[in-house]
Amino acid sequence: MNPAFEHAAACASEIRLLGRRFTASGARDSTEARLASRAAVRPIDYMRWAEFEAILRMLDLRPGQRVLDVSSPQWFTLQLAARHPDVRFSYVNILESEMAPFRAIAGTLGLRNLEYRLADVRQLDWPSDTFDAVISISVLEHVYPEVGGDDAAFAEIRRVLKPDGSLLLTVPCKDRPNVVYMDGPVYERGDSGKNFFAREYDMASFHDLVSRTGFVVDREWRIEEQPGLFAVDFWEWAEGSRQRVWPWVIRNRGKVERLSRLPVEQMLAKRYLRINSQPDARLVNVAASLKPAALQA
Repeated sequence: MNPAFEHAAACASEIRLLGRRFTASGARDSTEARLASRAAVRPIDYMRWAEFEAILRMLDLRPGQRVLDVSSPQWFTLQLAARHPDVRFSYVNILESEMAPFRAIAGTLGLRNLEYRLADVRQLDWPSDTFDAVISISVLEHVYPEVGGDDAAFAEIRRVLKPDGSLLLTVPCKDRPNVVYMDGPVYERGDSGKNFFAREYDMASFHDLVSRTGFVVDREWRIEEQPGLFAVDFWEWAEGSRQRVWPWVIRNRGKVERLSRLPVEQMLAKRYLRINSQPDARLVNVAASLKPAALQA
């Protein structure tokens, strides 16, 4: 086992167990059953191995706390709620269709400390100073509009976060900032044509966002990808995405997993991804724990 992914490996094992528990409940031929079956083979996607690991290194939960999860990968939230029954979790998403199957899974698993709400992170309905921690994994870069959407999200999170609370997040971070557009509907934006998909920050623009929204960096990790033939981020989002021919394994890794029952995403993540405090390879994401700036006065 790669010690660099110790926390994520424990998380993956617990997600697999939750998936098996749901399957053992007798659910068949449903979206929930398919999600549980998939989690038994791929509990964590490629980039999430590094993101989960970085967040779990910084996360310190205690009984009685309240935690808001802003649309993180939902098996992660289920696992946290199962592991910490004395912590109250609220999960928000702008799309009911994404939450509905996991709400059903949580109900079947008896996770009474986890609630789901349809909500927009730019305008939450909780009072100020409600949460001890807010978690958001690869979400805030998608908040619309492309200019100012992330500012609105950070400001609203700061409002509902207690003065001594923490915002733990990951966002894409590259050598230079960029905005990614996609053809067709994107999330709640159902219009056809070219739509805003995500921002890619660099370290300077990320730190500028943090400071202008009233936060300071408490802890920070660089998520980097080593070069190699099967380096997934290189092929899907970097220079490799512009090439016409990708390695067959990258294009078909989901099929390989289903047929072989081997954790291909896990193996690739442990081969190519690194979590560093100093530059070492090609930067792909940043993970940070942020505190309200007033604490530093």
